[in-house]
Amino acid sequence: MEFEFIMVIDIIVTLLISYKAITLIRETRAIHLLNGVLVLFIISFATQILGLRIFNLLLAQIRTMVLIALPVVFQPELRRALEQIGRGKMLSYLTQANKSEIYIDKLVSTVIRMGKEKIGGLVVLKRESGLKEIIDTGVELDAKFSPELLLNIFNSKAPLHDGAVIIHNERILAASCILPLTKNKRLKQSLGTRHRAAVGMSEESDALVIVVSEETGVVSTMENGKIKYNLDEFSLKEKLLAKFEEIDVK
Repeated sequence: MEFEFIMVIDIIVTLLISYKAITLIRETRAIHLLNGVLVLFIISFATQILGLRIFNLLLAQIRTMVLIALPVVFQPELRRALEQIGRGKMLSYLTQANKSEIYIDKLVSTVIRMGKEKIGGLVVLKRESGLKEIIDTGVELDAKFSPELLLNIFNSKAPLHDGAVIIHNERILAASCILPLTKNKRLKQSLGTRHRAAVGMSEESDALVIVVSEETGVVSTMENGKIKYNLDEFSLKEKLLAKFEEIDVK
Protein backbone atom coordinates (compact mmCIF):
# COMPACT_ATOMS: atom_id res chain seq x y z
CA MET A 1 0.00 0.00 0.00
CA GLU A 2 2.83 2.38 0.93
CA PHE A 3 4.62 1.49 -2.31
CA GLU A 4 1.52 2.34 -4.38
CA PHE A 5 1.14 5.70 -2.59
CA ILE A 6 4.78 6.61 -3.36
CA MET A 7 4.20 5.65 -7.01
CA VAL A 8 1.20 8.00 -7.20
CA ILE A 9 3.23 10.85 -5.67
CA ASP A 10 6.07 10.10 -8.08
CA ILE A 11 3.73 10.28 -11.09
CA ILE A 12 2.09 13.53 -9.91
CA VAL A 13 5.46 15.25 -9.28
CA THR A 14 6.77 14.09 -12.66
CA LEU A 15 3.67 15.37 -14.47
CA LEU A 16 3.84 18.76 -12.71
CA ILE A 17 7.52 19.23 -13.53
CA SER A 18 6.95 18.12 -17.14
CA TYR A 19 4.01 20.49 -17.51
CA LYS A 20 6.03 23.36 -16.07
CA ALA A 21 8.92 22.63 -18.45
CA ILE A 22 6.54 22.64 -21.43
CA THR A 23 4.94 25.95 -20.40
CA LEU A 24 8.38 27.51 -20.03
CA ILE A 25 9.32 26.79 -23.64
CA ARG A 26 5.93 26.75 -25.37
CA GLU A 27 5.72 29.24 -28.25
CA THR A 28 9.41 30.11 -27.91
CA ARG A 29 12.33 29.17 -30.13
CA ALA A 30 13.09 26.31 -27.71
CA ILE A 31 9.98 24.36 -28.71
CA HIS A 32 11.08 24.35 -32.36
CA LEU A 33 14.55 23.16 -31.40
CA LEU A 34 13.11 20.39 -29.27
CA ASN A 35 10.94 19.32 -32.21
CA GLY A 36 14.09 19.11 -34.30
CA VAL A 37 15.85 17.02 -31.66
CA LEU A 38 12.86 14.68 -31.47
CA VAL A 39 12.88 14.21 -35.26
CA LEU A 40 16.62 13.54 -35.13
CA PHE A 41 16.18 10.77 -32.55
CA ILE A 42 13.31 9.23 -34.53
CA ILE A 43 15.46 9.14 -37.66
CA SER A 44 18.32 7.64 -35.65
CA PHE A 45 16.03 4.93 -34.27
CA ALA A 46 14.80 4.14 -37.80
CA THR A 47 18.34 3.84 -39.18
CA GLN A 48 19.23 1.36 -36.44
CA ILE A 49 16.28 -0.82 -37.38
CA LEU A 50 17.13 -0.63 -41.10
CA GLY A 51 20.79 -1.37 -40.43
CA LEU A 52 22.19 1.78 -42.02
CA ARG A 53 25.45 1.67 -40.09
CA ILE A 54 27.39 4.46 -41.81
CA PHE A 55 24.46 6.89 -41.73
CA ASN A 56 23.71 5.92 -38.13
CA LEU A 57 27.35 6.61 -37.19
CA LEU A 58 27.03 10.09 -38.69
CA LEU A 59 23.80 10.67 -36.76
CA ALA A 60 25.53 9.55 -33.55
CA GLN A 61 28.13 12.29 -34.03
CA ILE A 62 25.38 14.85 -34.67
CA ARG A 63 23.52 13.72 -31.55
CA THR A 64 26.65 14.28 -29.48
CA MET A 65 27.08 17.80 -30.85
CA VAL A 66 23.41 18.57 -30.25
CA LEU A 67 23.55 17.40 -26.62
CA ILE A 68 26.60 19.59 -26.03
CA ALA A 69 24.94 22.60 -27.71
CA LEU A 70 21.57 22.32 -25.94
CA PRO A 71 22.67 23.93 -22.63
CA VAL A 72 24.11 26.86 -24.59
CA VAL A 73 21.03 27.30 -26.79
CA PHE A 74 18.62 26.95 -23.86
CA GLN A 75 20.69 29.12 -21.54
CA PRO A 76 17.98 31.81 -21.05
CA GLU A 77 15.31 29.21 -20.25
CA LEU A 78 17.62 27.30 -17.87
CA ARG A 79 18.66 30.49 -16.10
CA ARG A 80 15.05 31.53 -15.68
CA ALA A 81 14.12 28.14 -14.22
CA LEU A 82 17.07 28.19 -11.78
CA GLU A 83 16.22 31.74 -10.71
CA GLN A 84 12.68 30.62 -10.00
CA ILE A 85 13.92 27.76 -7.82
CA GLY A 86 16.39 30.05 -6.05
CA ARG A 87 13.70 32.58 -5.22
CA GLY A 88 11.49 29.88 -3.77
CA LYS A 89 8.78 30.33 -6.38
CA MET A 90 8.55 26.70 -7.40
CA LEU A 91 6.37 25.74 -4.42
CA SER A 92 4.04 28.67 -5.02
CA TYR A 93 3.66 27.89 -8.74
CA LEU A 94 0.21 26.32 -8.46
CA THR A 95 -1.31 29.25 -6.55
CA GLN A 96 0.25 31.74 -8.99
CA ALA A 97 -1.04 29.77 -11.95
CA ASN A 98 -4.54 29.68 -10.51
CA LYS A 99 -4.49 33.43 -9.88
CA SER A 100 -3.26 34.16 -13.41
CA GLU A 101 -5.82 31.82 -14.93
CA ILE A 102 -8.70 33.56 -13.13
CA TYR A 103 -7.51 36.93 -14.45
CA ILE A 104 -7.04 35.55 -17.97
CA ASP A 105 -10.50 33.97 -17.86
CA LYS A 106 -11.98 37.40 -17.11
CA LEU A 107 -9.95 39.11 -19.82
CA VAL A 108 -10.80 36.50 -22.44
CA SER A 109 -14.52 36.44 -21.62
CA THR A 110 -14.59 40.25 -21.81
CA VAL A 111 -12.87 40.29 -25.21
CA ILE A 112 -15.19 37.58 -26.55
CA ARG A 113 -18.19 39.54 -25.27
CA MET A 114 -16.89 42.63 -27.05
CA GLY A 115 -16.68 40.61 -30.23
CA LYS A 116 -20.24 39.33 -29.91
CA GLU A 117 -21.55 42.83 -29.24
CA LYS A 118 -19.25 44.30 -31.95
CA ILE A 119 -17.53 46.66 -29.56
CA GLY A 120 -14.26 47.66 -31.21
CA GLY A 121 -11.21 47.30 -29.02
CA LEU A 122 -7.43 47.46 -29.04
CA VAL A 123 -5.66 45.88 -26.04
CA VAL A 124 -1.88 45.82 -25.62
CA LEU A 125 -0.57 43.25 -23.14
CA LYS A 126 2.82 44.54 -22.05
CA ARG A 127 5.65 42.06 -21.58
CA GLU A 128 9.33 43.04 -21.27
CA SER A 129 9.61 45.95 -23.70
CA GLY A 130 9.21 49.36 -22.14
CA LEU A 131 6.10 51.18 -23.37
CA LYS A 132 6.42 54.50 -21.55
CA GLU A 133 6.43 56.51 -24.78
CA ILE A 134 3.20 54.79 -25.81
CA ILE A 135 1.60 55.28 -22.39
CA ASP A 136 2.51 58.99 -22.54
CA THR A 137 0.35 59.40 -25.66
CA GLY A 138 -2.79 58.39 -23.75
CA VAL A 139 -4.43 58.90 -20.38
CA GLU A 140 -2.73 57.17 -17.46
CA LEU A 141 -5.11 55.18 -15.26
CA ASP A 142 -3.09 52.59 -13.29
CA ALA A 143 -6.34 50.87 -12.30
CA LYS A 144 -6.94 47.24 -11.35
CA PHE A 145 -8.32 45.32 -14.31
CA SER A 146 -12.01 44.51 -14.32
CA PRO A 147 -14.35 43.49 -17.14
CA GLU A 148 -16.65 46.40 -16.34
CA LEU A 149 -13.84 48.95 -16.61
CA LEU A 150 -12.60 47.57 -19.94
CA LEU A 151 -16.12 47.54 -21.39
CA ASN A 152 -16.71 51.11 -20.23
CA ILE A 153 -13.45 52.31 -21.76
CA PHE A 154 -14.32 50.88 -25.20
CA ASN A 155 -17.93 52.01 -25.13
CA SER A 156 -18.35 54.07 -28.29
CA LYS A 157 -19.77 56.97 -26.25
CA ALA A 158 -16.89 56.98 -23.74
CA PRO A 159 -14.21 59.67 -24.17
CA LEU A 160 -11.35 57.13 -23.98
CA HIS A 161 -12.69 54.55 -26.45
CA ASP A 162 -10.51 55.79 -29.32
CA GLY A 163 -7.04 54.27 -29.11
CA ALA A 164 -5.41 51.40 -27.26
CA VAL A 165 -5.49 50.18 -23.67
CA ILE A 166 -2.18 49.10 -22.11
CA ILE A 167 -2.40 46.28 -19.55
CA HIS A 168 0.39 44.93 -17.36
CA ASN A 169 0.38 42.81 -14.18
CA GLU A 170 -3.43 42.78 -14.12
CA ARG A 171 -3.59 46.57 -14.15
CA ILE A 172 -4.82 48.90 -16.87
CA LEU A 173 -1.93 51.34 -17.11
CA ALA A 174 -3.41 53.71 -19.68
CA ALA A 175 -6.19 54.17 -22.21
CA SER A 176 -6.67 56.07 -25.47
CA CYS A 177 -3.02 55.44 -26.41
CA ILE A 178 -1.71 55.99 -29.93
CA LEU A 179 0.17 53.07 -31.45
CA PRO A 180 2.69 53.22 -34.33
CA LEU A 181 1.29 52.13 -37.68
CA THR A 182 3.00 49.27 -39.48
CA LYS A 183 5.00 50.00 -42.62
CA ASN A 184 4.48 46.49 -43.95
CA LYS A 185 3.10 46.92 -47.47
CA ARG A 186 2.34 43.21 -47.85
CA LEU A 187 -0.64 43.38 -45.50
CA LYS A 188 -4.16 43.25 -46.88
CA GLN A 189 -5.43 46.57 -48.13
CA SER A 190 -8.70 45.87 -46.35
CA LEU A 191 -7.05 46.11 -42.92
CA GLY A 192 -8.18 49.19 -41.04
CA THR A 193 -6.20 51.60 -38.89
CA ARG A 194 -6.85 49.64 -35.69
CA HIS A 195 -5.34 46.46 -37.12
CA ARG A 196 -2.40 48.29 -38.72
CA ALA A 197 -1.64 49.99 -35.41
CA ALA A 198 -1.76 46.62 -33.64
CA VAL A 199 0.69 45.10 -36.13
CA GLY A 200 2.96 48.13 -35.79
CA MET A 201 2.97 47.79 -32.00
CA SER A 202 3.84 44.10 -32.22
CA GLU A 203 6.69 44.87 -34.64
CA GLU A 204 8.29 47.45 -32.36
CA SER A 205 7.89 45.56 -29.06
CA ASP A 206 7.37 42.08 -27.65
CA ALA A 207 3.82 42.99 -26.59
CA LEU A 208 0.88 40.77 -27.48
CA VAL A 209 -1.88 42.88 -29.01
CA ILE A 210 -5.55 41.90 -29.13
CA VAL A 211 -7.89 43.52 -31.66
CA VAL A 212 -11.69 43.32 -31.73
CA SER A 213 -13.18 44.40 -35.04
CA GLU A 214 -16.05 46.85 -34.66
CA GLU A 215 -17.46 45.86 -38.06
CA THR A 216 -17.29 42.05 -37.85
CA GLY A 217 -16.68 41.30 -34.18
CA VAL A 218 -13.72 39.09 -35.14
CA VAL A 219 -11.03 38.75 -32.47
CA SER A 220 -7.41 38.74 -33.67
CA THR A 221 -3.99 38.81 -32.06
CA MET A 222 -0.76 40.38 -33.26
CA GLU A 223 2.69 39.26 -32.16
CA ASN A 224 6.08 39.85 -33.78
CA GLY A 225 4.30 41.43 -36.74
CA LYS A 226 2.22 38.31 -37.39
CA ILE A 227 -1.58 38.21 -37.31
CA LYS A 228 -3.82 35.41 -36.11
CA TYR A 229 -7.44 35.95 -37.15
CA ASN A 230 -10.76 34.76 -35.83
CA LEU A 231 -9.73 33.40 -32.44
CA ASP A 232 -12.41 31.74 -30.33
CA GLU A 233 -12.52 31.73 -26.54
CA PHE A 234 -10.50 28.53 -26.20
CA SER A 235 -7.67 29.46 -28.57
CA LEU A 236 -7.38 32.97 -27.14
CA LYS A 237 -7.18 31.64 -23.59
CA GLU A 238 -4.51 29.09 -24.55
CA LYS A 239 -2.40 31.81 -26.16
CA LEU A 240 -2.68 34.18 -23.19
CA LEU A 241 -1.97 31.44 -20.67
CA ALA A 242 1.27 30.59 -22.47
CA LYS A 243 2.39 34.23 -22.55
CA PHE A 244 1.48 35.05 -18.96
CA GLU A 245 3.18 31.91 -17.65
CA GLU A 246 6.36 33.02 -19.42
CA ILE A 247 6.11 36.36 -17.60
CA ASP A 248 5.29 34.84 -14.21
CA VAL A 249 8.47 32.78 -14.07
CA LYS A 250 10.75 35.73 -14.75
